[in-house]
Amino acid sequence: MVVATIVIVVIAALIWRFRPRRGHEHGFRYVYVNQDGTARELSPADQAYLSEEFSGGDGGRPYIKSSYESTDGWGSQSGFIERRRVPSRVAISPVHPDYDAREKEFRQDMLGSHRAAGDIIETNPDGSITCTPNPKLPTKERFELSRNYVLAEQRRREGLAKI
Repeated sequence: MVVATIVIVVIAALIWRFRPRRGHEHGFRYVYVNQDGTARELSPADQAYLSEEFSGGDGGRPYIKSSYESTDGWGSQSGFIERRRVPSRVAISPVHPDYDAREKEFRQDMLGSHRAAGDIIETNPDGSITCTPNPKLPTKERFELSRNYVLAEQRRREGLAKI
């Protein structure tokens, strides 16, 4: 009896969590949720990216949120999500018409999170780069500095999509 009740509660919770949260709407199947909880339509490049087929283990596949409230490893709410999973109270804004061009011009420092954490960055004779964690920083502090950098860059990129 207790096990059956637990199973019913778990199934009900899963159905509640993964239910459609808005009625059928026209538009691309996915939208993008920003760090601040707002949502926007996808650019043509985003749509093409999400239309590609990826294998399960492909590291280049897009991160698609399972629920509106879910966060990534950095604690950010940002990510692609099925339109039907966005709460109906959240308006889905249009994407800036020049977003794809703006995003291509976006200068991303590939070593930025290492620089932000004060890591030791060395260029080797063969042109490769070695990053060594700053031994003077505790791991937690280093992670927080990297996290803050990544989230700030993500907000900067998200700002490019706003009209």
